[in-house]
Amino acid sequence: MLKKVLVAMFIVVLTVSWMITPDAFANSKGDQVANIAKKYIGVPYKWGGTTPSGFDCSGFMTYVFDKVGVTLPRTSADQATVGTAVSKSNLQPGDIVYFSNTYKTGISHSGIYVGNGYFVHAASKGVQKTSINEPYYWGPKYTGARRVLKEEQPKAAELPTLPKGQYHDVKSSYWAYEQITYLSKKDIITGYDQSLFKPENSIKRSEAAAMLAKAFNLPLESGSPIAPDVPNNHWAKEEINAVMKTGYFEGYQNKEFRPEDSIKRSEVAALFTRVFDLEKNGSTINFKDVAPSYWAFDEIQNVTSNNIANGYSDQTFKAEEKASRAEFSTFLYRAWVN
Repeated sequence: MLKKVLVAMFIVVLTVSWMITPDAFANSKGDQVANIAKKYIGVPYKWGGTTPSGFDCSGFMTYVFDKVGVTLPRTSADQATVGTAVSKSNLQPGDIVYFSNTYKTGISHSGIYVGNGYFVHAASKGVQKTSINEPYYWGPKYTGARRVLKEEQPKAAELPTLPKGQYHDVKSSYWAYEQITYLSKKDIITGYDQSLFKPENSIKRSEAAAMLAKAFNLPLESGSPIAPDVPNNHWAKEEINAVMKTGYFEGYQNKEFRPEDSIKRSEVAALFTRVFDLEKNGSTINFKDVAPSYWAFDEIQNVTSNNIANGYSDQTFKAEEKASRAEFSTFLYRAWVN
């Protein structure tokens, strides 16, 4: 099997002998707000609370944003009027998300978007991290978002180029640090300008194609694009040709590849089942949001039972959520090494 061949070829001892850059090169202000918010997960709810001894929803917001020099109005309804409106598809960490008809009619709750479809907020059970698409309560009550942060874009010279495998936005404390470092040193994944990896960005089909083509050392196809929607000068044309020719990726109608589309977690499960020839290992794992009739039910069982992908603490898989670059890197790492 391909999996066994890969294991034999790529299992190595990963030795990290360097340190990630200092905090002087921290993430964007939005990431800072998101990271501050997450530090207070578990703090109890307190009506009228504005300190870490207890927060209500808007009090939590004013406290966190004050840490980065931004003053917000005291109520959720007023917080929904500041800054500029942001569409749900354009959300960035640090944006304010707000909800209607919770404990009263109209806008009555707010939180801080932290990336990958989640927000941190002070709810009745305390400060917690929740999906903005949670289907049973918060998803239907989602009303909109506002952006109050103005990023000061650093000049290229302010972020020096780092050695291979090091990224300014993937510090040693980051949950996927080991996996991203390993694959980067193997030249399977690459970052962006100024040694950034953008781990919370959703991964595009073209990026996933390039990673798999490099991982399997596929012969690159330099001729005309197989997919009609891939331009001849597309940066990943050869890799896309290679994965389509091997059958790793299946095109859409009329052989379209849709290179700029993001990949959902369910689609990653189907992709890895196909690429790594996976079968279910053990008993069925029950997820509240994945019914047996769901199109990728078996594929999700395959990746989770083989410890390649995980569900969440609320017993969901979030199959329709977009996979982040960090998640995809972690899944690929696990499929290789385990």
